[in-house]
Amino acid sequence: MSPARLSRGRLTGGAMPRSLRGAGAGTKRRRARPFPVDIAERLARGEHLVLYGPLGSGKSTFLHALHARLGREGRPSGIADATTGLGDMTQALARAYPEVDVAGLTQRRMRARLAAAAELRAGVLLFDHVHHLNTAMRGFLHGLRGGLAGIILALDVDGPRAREALRTRCPALPWVAMPRSSARQLRAYLHAAGPRATPDLTPAQERQILRAARGRPGWVRLCALLLQEDRYWHDKTLYVTVLCADTEIALRLGCHPFQSSLIQKPQSTPPLERRTRGGTPV
Repeated sequence: MSPARLSRGRLTGGAMPRSLRGAGAGTKRRRARPFPVDIAERLARGEHLVLYGPLGSGKSTFLHALHARLGREGRPSGIADATTGLGDMTQALARAYPEVDVAGLTQRRMRARLAAAAELRAGVLLFDHVHHLNTAMRGFLHGLRGGLAGIILALDVDGPRAREALRTRCPALPWVAMPRSSARQLRAYLHAAGPRATPDLTPAQERQILRAARGRPGWVRLCALLLQEDRYWHDKTLYVTVLCADTEIALRLGCHPFQSSLIQKPQSTPPLERRTRGGTPV
């Protein structure tokens, strides 16, 4: 996913990427979930937050946009694209303070030296794709409290049952829900790659795709890539149901859509007819 564009206001004043400002799922019945406008100020105060939402909801896009903006403002910041252990957290802390010489040090001494730098100049750490928090990782986060570093832990949570299960692991941290993108934003993502990526979708097909996206921009971008695959097209028909199912599989596996052997060709799912005008697909 390409990084979202930032709004004209300053991030520290509560502005955020345009793709995160809308929050509707595309219908009047499902309203937007408000995104806190003071998230940057809370990080500047050294708060630790949990950012949660389903796969493809834009958490990674938001973290990278926030990381870039903090760098332009001169605030120490480090990001871990995949947080699977204490080593990933240590590397993110080292990226926040590149001026600190940690060559040849053990992980423990490295963290101690970097924590000393954080005491002099507080920073922000962004941990994406956090799958679990073991005892060592919890101890690392606890040692950075007290204003040393503002922290965001991004977790993939889809559904109330998964949310409640993960809340038991981080009971003391404030949780922030990733808002859904509006139908207009999702439609823009779907057509951003041009006619080649989304060849002649009918309104019915487009509505079915956006409904299956459930407000997730990352899901829509991946679906736009899969639309280029001939396996989903037969004559002038599109297997929308199979396309949406394979998009979900590819997103959950984290694989490239054109290299996944687990994505099967459509066989018996009834397609939606494409409209034609004078024998040419519209």
